[in-house]
Amino acid sequence: MGALFGLLAALSISTTELFGRRVTNEVGPIVAASITSLLAAVTALIIASLTDGSVIGRDLLLGGASGLGFGIGMSTYLHGVRVSSSAVVGPVSAALTALIPFGYAAVVAEAPGALGYAGAALAIIGLMLVTIGGSAATNVAGGLPFGTMSGLGYGLGTLVLINVSDDSGSWPVVTQRLAAFAAVAAFALARKRPVFPPRQYALPSLGAGLFAGLSSVLALIGLSANAAAASVTITMFPAGSVIIGRVLFRDAVTRAQVIGLAIVIAGTIAIVVG
Repeated sequence: MGALFGLLAALSISTTELFGRRVTNEVGPIVAASITSLLAAVTALIIASLTDGSVIGRDLLLGGASGLGFGIGMSTYLHGVRVSSSAVVGPVSAALTALIPFGYAAVVAEAPGALGYAGAALAIIGLMLVTIGGSAATNVAGGLPFGTMSGLGYGLGTLVLINVSDDSGSWPVVTQRLAAFAAVAAFALARKRPVFPPRQYALPSLGAGLFAGLSSVLALIGLSANAAAASVTITMFPAGSVIIGRVLFRDAVTRAQVIGLAIVIAGTIAIVVG
């Protein structure tokens, strides 16, 4: 079940990119990340209010700490893509995002079998092919530090969620997304960038926020069910983004990306079985 909810979270993240694509293209990725984080917090608040869960101070703090990690991960990723490319920043960030919580869960929580470890390795390799195969790498030296910081932020942010109790329901996601918004907004203000997009981008922003909040709720459920499996399958969202981009936007897909997608699917199956 952990792998399944992790995949659903990854699909939600890809759908978030689908809605946020227009905002990103028109007013920039920092503004898109800021408004998406804020509206995701509102979405999580609605879900938490309508479902079972208790407001537990410790879990709210853990959610906030997770959000700071996500905010740092998002901000450094966006900046890294600007100075380098997603072909450099994406694989490094995705690998660390998967490996940090996977390693923690394998040691502290439930240790997967040999097939699970093999599946995790395959999925990460395939994910790298999906990302690298899409564009040429530029300014590798400039992009690697930001990819590393992004992966550390996302990875540690995900790791923190493993320690959230089931009794709190979706409430930690509320503080997670609020903290992420605060981190991205601070980054935007420090660079003298706007925090909110113009009104004409309200609908795509709402769609992005809805699925971003849903992705965090699904991820939390997956991590609670099986942290090791979910921590890997959550990071499959670049594969989903490639598929959505190809189907809905007619984006070009290279042979390397097709091979990468096949490897990701094989690795995911191995994780579920293992």
